[in-house]
Amino acid sequence: MTPARANRRGMFALAGAMASFAVNDTLIKLAAQRYPLGEVITVRGVIASLIVGAILLASGDLRSVRHAGNRLLLLRTLFDGAAMVLFTTALIHLPLAELSAINLVSPLIITALAVIFFAEEVGWRRWTAIAIGFAGTLFIVKPTPSAFNAWALLGIACAFAGAGRDVITRRLDIAIPTTLISLMAAVSSAIIGAIMGQFEQWPPMALFDVGLLTISAAFVAIGYFLIVIAFRGVDVAAIAPFRYTLLIWAGICGYLAFGEVPDRFALFGSTLIVGSGLYALHREVVRHRTLAAAVPPAEPGA
Repeated sequence: MTPARANRRGMFALAGAMASFAVNDTLIKLAAQRYPLGEVITVRGVIASLIVGAILLASGDLRSVRHAGNRLLLLRTLFDGAAMVLFTTALIHLPLAELSAINLVSPLIITALAVIFFAEEVGWRRWTAIAIGFAGTLFIVKPTPSAFNAWALLGIACAFAGAGRDVITRRLDIAIPTTLISLMAAVSSAIIGAIMGQFEQWPPMALFDVGLLTISAAFVAIGYFLIVIAFRGVDVAAIAPFRYTLLIWAGICGYLAFGEVPDRFALFGSTLIVGSGLYALHREVVRHRTLAAAVPPAEPGA
């Protein structure tokens, strides 16, 4: 496959993954209006575990289960579970598009964490982009006594948990397949939901809602699968901006399902987050090109 064709495939795949996640979030929010959150998370987690487990079995990666005890994988699963609980809890109380915008500050947090954990050099331009991105979240959170929504703080905490998860993912052994990572995430969500259920009263779930969560779990599995396709054999710098199509899909789903229309402050804040994220990505590309140009060419015959 030519680079141009691979990049086109990656663009469509990543945009499709973001659409899948937006549909999943919408279905979760619909179900959570009728049932306790722990019950919704558990049912979705069990179904997702069965779907991803079947994919793991069909792909011949069953032997990879021996990596399940890997410490970094377990730590990643812990961060993923925290991000999932924080996101779904905030989802019940916030418009889908606004929460998605807050969550998209995660790449900027990853850039900041790279300084701490990987001693990566981050120049003033990227630090400025990070500051502007966080300013964008303030426009969405609206930290004033009359407009402040405390549930938005869970969205910010989710962005930090997601950033921690993604930083750990970078350090995982490449021998650990994506299907196992996804299975661990699905199983952990079912376990977390069951723990939450100890403090909830679970009514019997209607067959229609079980079907709703089955579709939700299927979209999650599709999303993970498309992300793997999106970043395989492509120019990451060309593909990564399509992550921000999540805002488009979340806005469409939020409007169609709940009649949600972001106000002007949320729209402006979302624009700041997306713009700063794209600029930080651009500066990362420039940095890599500068480092590559500084490496002297190998001597002939060396």
